[in-house]
Amino acid sequence: MNDTTVTRPAPLPLSHPAAAAAVGVLVFGLSLGAGAVFELNANPDEGVTGQDLVLYVVVAAAGAAIAVAIGMWAWRGDPRRLAGAALGLALGAAATIVAFWSGWPIIFGAVAVGLAAEHRRRLGSFSAMTIVALVLGAVAFVAAASVCVTG
Repeated sequence: MNDTTVTRPAPLPLSHPAAAAAVGVLVFGLSLGAGAVFELNANPDEGVTGQDLVLYVVVAAAGAAIAVAIGMWAWRGDPRRLAGAALGLALGAAATIVAFWSGWPIIFGAVAVGLAAEHRRRLGSFSAMTIVALVLGAVAFVAAASVCVTG
């Protein structure tokens, strides 16, 4: 009888959906703030009103809740579910770039990257689906963050 113990590395702290979504929300807030503070926005005469700020917070919170719900559902499943959810969130991030002001592309992109990283941690390698999710999620994340700064 062979007594072999197999251990997996500990989860990456930022691969957890809630942590990844928090990073997305933070980057969204910082990128909007940086555009306003450094006057890099395309419409500098249009300042952010209190109503606008409330709208941004509510919409970003809704996006974070959606991303965390999908991410936690995938996190509790097998690696195939992780890969599928990562790809779905990456596609969602890419599709919502047109509404960059919502924060959704940044939040969804961050969670997609986190789920792809968790998939790699569990299996030891990326699948084709998680590579696409990783790249698409990261590109959407960076593109939306840059548009938020200059937007």
